[in-house]
Amino acid sequence: MSAIWRTAISSPWRWVVAVLGCALLLAACGGGADRTKARVRLVNASAYAGLDLTVDDTRRFSAVAYGGSAEFVEVSPSNTVSSISSAGSATSLLSFTPSLAKDKAYSVLAYGAQGSLAQVLLDENSNEPDTGKTLLRVVNAAPDAGSLDVYVTASGDALTTSVPLQSAAAKGSVGSYSTVNSATWRVRVTAAGSKDDLRLDLPAVVLASKQVATLVLTPGSGGVLVNALLITQEGAIARLDNSQARVRVAAAVTDSGTVAATVGGVTLRSGLGAPFVSLYSLVPAGSAAVSVAVNAVPSASTTTLAAGADYTLLVHGTPAAPRLSWLQDDNRLATSSSAARLRLVHALADLTAPLSLTSNFQPVADNVAQGAASTATSLEGTTKASLSVTALGVALPVFSAIEQELKSGAVYSLFVVGKSAAAVGVLVQDR
Repeated sequence: MSAIWRTAISSPWRWVVAVLGCALLLAACGGGADRTKARVRLVNASAYAGLDLTVDDTRRFSAVAYGGSAEFVEVSPSNTVSSISSAGSATSLLSFTPSLAKDKAYSVLAYGAQGSLAQVLLDENSNEPDTGKTLLRVVNAAPDAGSLDVYVTASGDALTTSVPLQSAAAKGSVGSYSTVNSATWRVRVTAAGSKDDLRLDLPAVVLASKQVATLVLTPGSGGVLVNALLITQEGAIARLDNSQARVRVAAAVTDSGTVAATVGGVTLRSGLGAPFVSLYSLVPAGSAAVSVAVNAVPSASTTTLAAGADYTLLVHGTPAAPRLSWLQDDNRLATSSSAARLRLVHALADLTAPLSLTSNFQPVADNVAQGAASTATSLEGTTKASLSVTALGVALPVFSAIEQELKSGAVYSLFVVGKSAAAVGVLVQDR
């Protein structure tokens, strides 16, 4: 009797325990997700402060900032008509229809400058690697930076003897996964095929065991340096920002005065006669000490450099009374591959009237103040540009030149320096 009673009682309890066990197992394995749906998130790698994502006429993400987000939403794979807009705007910046599969995860990576937004779909469904290994791939989402090489090395390894993990990553391209040992690595990015043209240097990037990660290269404000996002598959997104700026010195003082300049402890030029424009040098971003000597007479000041930006330190005026002007340089490429970009820099010492510039009689710059630069203008590339610089209230051009080459895809600055009676034009290819 007692044995029969125990069996009758224990059977339903075994059933209850089994049900609870299954429920716990399903919860642990993500059983709460609808396996008929795809999982999607929006990653903002663009110049827009915030982006919205609409799928099938329903706004699924709102005001996603740069580097966000890590959350996923479920969408029907059969209804994926999508659009991206600026945060809070009803006007679509980009429309697309991604191809999604049920029970799979994806990131919609939005990238590009304002007015030229693009997107690429990142599949986030790779099998994790073995213990002690990391899968890493590269996406170039910095359109103005050009093709890039990515190096993953020990901290002390020289680039000259290093082999890139990813070679010539083109804009918008998604690279294949590479398997690397899980560790803390130094990640450096250069222009494709040019180890001397360093665009990003990250001294300590942690790649975890069994991690599947995507390194997304994003543009700095100057158009040449880059930042990065490290996206863990179905996990967190880490910002890896550049810590440097690029700075050059333009010596425009009269009478061939010698100019030496050091910014943030980096010597830009040790002292040559004006006019000259140095190459860009990498300088730590943030507050920077500035030391300038004109004809060996020193002066000191400070400035603040934004990470990822390009600057020109313009030294103009006379050797007896030099002036310093900081110009923030826009070295982004023209939107058309057949176009060049050109700007005017007013560095005449004795003329306060604003300057204007034409190229082949086409307006390029207008009303440029002394010690300032114009916004760059896009022009069709040519080998025979006729440049003319005029001053407000002055009858004749203060400078002119014929048959000047403006290469397609290049960026230029025309520095007009010296005294107005004998102005000199220095046409510099910035990139």
